[in-house]
Amino acid sequence: MPHKIITHMSAQKKTWIMIVLGGALLLMGSVYGSDWMNYFNNTSSLYPAIAKPCITLLAFILMLTAGKDKFERKDWVLLLLAFLCMLPTDILMSLVVVDPNLGVGGWVFMVGGGLSVLAHLFLIIRVGRGLGYLKHFKLSEIWLPVLIYASALIIMLVLWQDLVRVGHAVIGPIYTAFFCTTMWFAWETVRRKLYPRANALMVAFAATCWYITEILGEIYNLQIGPVSNVFFNLVWVFYGTNVFLWALSGYRWNGTKNSSRG
Repeated sequence: MPHKIITHMSAQKKTWIMIVLGGALLLMGSVYGSDWMNYFNNTSSLYPAIAKPCITLLAFILMLTAGKDKFERKDWVLLLLAFLCMLPTDILMSLVVVDPNLGVGGWVFMVGGGLSVLAHLFLIIRVGRGLGYLKHFKLSEIWLPVLIYASALIIMLVLWQDLVRVGHAVIGPIYTAFFCTTMWFAWETVRRKLYPRANALMVAFAATCWYITEILGEIYNLQIGPVSNVFFNLVWVFYGTNVFLWALSGYRWNGTKNSSRG
């Protein structure tokens, strides 16, 4: 029978986490303000493009420094692999914003998209927790995936002509399937108590923020008028929240560690 080791996060580690989160909030606020200044003043400051990947870098550093406070070793490794894809993706996507010639259909955009798919794949494996519950999935429980996939499908149908116009008729639905699956499995961790409550809520809200990020980001990519530029300024409100929730979900918050899970 697996035994539990009682551990407690040190005051120094909690202080470190608060310092990083405080710095991240300041950085995110400056990025948000700069994006709106660019929008209203019709300027093209490069600061947001430089600072946005730095937000992901801060989240990555926070995740890397979990140390003995990581939730589980295998869980942490999968999260590490996801961040190793997310950070270069965010750098590449910032380059796309700086140089539109690298945008939709360009190799930088495609490489970034491929790395983002890999990140989702690692996260799906992570939050799936073995997917043992699918063997006993009940019809009464189907409302959760239906709600997630159907909402994305409706949005795609509304935007379909523009998706075809920019060449996203194939990659759009494929990528949507990945981030919807991440969101579904993440919320299953809450419903089935596959993580401690705090960790489960973090992964669920992280995946939800990424879902919103992708919808807003795709509307920006479609360039369908002023709404695209407004939505662009909202992307990192959700994506910045997303990366830090993923990072924090790798910590052990309940003071115990099941030694049988590594």
